[in-house]
Amino acid sequence: MTYDHRNTYLTQRLIDTCLRENLFSLVSSGDIVSQLPGQLLNVFLERPSDQTWLVMGTDLSRIYLPVVATDYMQVWRYTGDAWIEESTECVDLKQTYQDWIHWLKKGRSADSIELLDHYLQELDCAAEQGALCQQAFEAHQHRLIQPIASIKSWYEKALLADQIASYLDHPYYPSARAKFGFSEQDLKNYAPEFSPSFSLNWIAIDNKSVTLTSAPPACWPSLEDVGLTGLENCVLFPVHPMTFATLDDLPDGIIKAPKAFLEVTPTLSVRTVSVSLMPHIHIKVPLMMRTLGSKNIRLVKPSTMYDGHWFEKLLTHLSSLDAELSGLYTHCQEEHGGHMGDNALFTYIVRQYPTQEIADKTLIPVAALAAPMPDQRLFLEHLADQYYQSDVLTWFTDYVALLNRIHLTLWLRYGIALESNQQNAILAFDPDGNMTMVMKDNDAARVWPERFHPFEMAAPVACSDLLDKRILVEDELALGQMYSTITLQLDMAAIVEAMGKAGIAQPSALYKIIQQSIDLTLTHLEQTGCATAFARQLLLEDDMLYAKYLLSSGSLLSKQTSGAADINKFYGKTAPNFLKHSQPLTGSLEQFHTEKMIYMKKDTECPSIG
Repeated sequence: MTYDHRNTYLTQRLIDTCLRENLFSLVSSGDIVSQLPGQLLNVFLERPSDQTWLVMGTDLSRIYLPVVATDYMQVWRYTGDAWIEESTECVDLKQTYQDWIHWLKKGRSADSIELLDHYLQELDCAAEQGALCQQAFEAHQHRLIQPIASIKSWYEKALLADQIASYLDHPYYPSARAKFGFSEQDLKNYAPEFSPSFSLNWIAIDNKSVTLTSAPPACWPSLEDVGLTGLENCVLFPVHPMTFATLDDLPDGIIKAPKAFLEVTPTLSVRTVSVSLMPHIHIKVPLMMRTLGSKNIRLVKPSTMYDGHWFEKLLTHLSSLDAELSGLYTHCQEEHGGHMGDNALFTYIVRQYPTQEIADKTLIPVAALAAPMPDQRLFLEHLADQYYQSDVLTWFTDYVALLNRIHLTLWLRYGIALESNQQNAILAFDPDGNMTMVMKDNDAARVWPERFHPFEMAAPVACSDLLDKRILVEDELALGQMYSTITLQLDMAAIVEAMGKAGIAQPSALYKIIQQSIDLTLTHLEQTGCATAFARQLLLEDDMLYAKYLLSSGSLLSKQTSGAADINKFYGKTAPNFLKHSQPLTGSLEQFHTEKMIYMKKDTECPSIG
């Protein structure tokens, strides 16, 4: 992809995200017109006469954006060529993300301008790193194209699947390619796109200053291994080399070890690494890098190790207790970790994969499913070839059913919603093609105590043990928002759209599979005594779904403006319900979406982010 094409790609993603998130109330305060004013007609002579325009801004600076109606995630989508900017001084044709950011800055507060300037740097970073990762993709084609089922060990398959996933951008965050804080050499040394190996650094900390949740795994070095002696009262913490290089002025009681030790390979998460000699051991370490938002620095909050272990114990218990969940998933063991008080820089978590249960399986993150392969097909087509006799639709039907059986049961029976994003949602295929899931990293879920309470007495955990009190929610809506924006939109709808774009199947047919699966699962759960009316209304009957406003809360709005307690859980009810509207509509699509735009303007449930 050339620079111009990459700029066009990022511009399309940026503008669509701004429209989807109604950034600065652009859409809800804008107007739809079917014809340009007379003085602008000559600017866009090549446009068809029936072009729809979204008019946004003020009399001092107004833009005419060519749009098309859509039922996927937003009301209008930018058609991707160029737009007209009209000001009191002149009329210009604009077409780059630099132009768009420049226009957004007009009339904004100093805080907003600073955030927009910083985000422009992130876009530039995404453009530069995107080109480097494309080079890595081309250089690793022979490795990527090998049939994953033919690889002998589960961990080699898992690392290959993570590498395949790393070449595909997050569906909804425009500059997801940016590992902000990484140089070109850092990418090659530490990013999964390049499949490197490296050794961890270590620091020794006085054991009176730290907390270890259990004994470290057998791969841990001794003090002598890392070049330290005479520090018997110290324990060793692993440190990513990039973070290690920034540790200049250390607090008393912390010593940098002179020798690196323990070869590792980065996983899709980058800050989580797989130990080469003991690949069932993964270590999550703080990393001085930002991804998916300028506020999203990849440190490790100590509370997450306790809350993640809380959910590990609970979910393992439920899978053994509930026949509906039994055999559908296994959970990684996440008991061990270390931290120095509440310091997110001096923290680590160890994750151990259940080798006995997964020894003959192929582990695939959902993030890899829609990744393009060197033969121009999607990776999910390769998986269907190897595990489903090339029957992609049967695979998709089983995939959707698996997700719904797990997540709707957890939501409607137990009051639990998992943040099962594409990176953490891991499919496990056995040699016969049976598909289950491997769970991990569930430290940011949501629990509704009112529904969970009847099961709490027999559970191995209690709500009062959770450290991040944001996990506990006051009503069912928070669970529905989590399911809608993660399981439904990220894990299902994004796959649908990729399959549609690749010509595998019509999106309407795939959405019908999802709709029927949800309906059947809700009916079954209702028959077992679960209250399903709220979920049925939210998912199948409402005209609009909730959407996550990740760009707004993560990069472009201050916390004071957004009011978001958690930047990863900031929503607006502005996404057309593709489950309800995947079938042909009465009247024109444009008429339908003009009505939805009026809905957006009146919607009191949508947060004010102007």
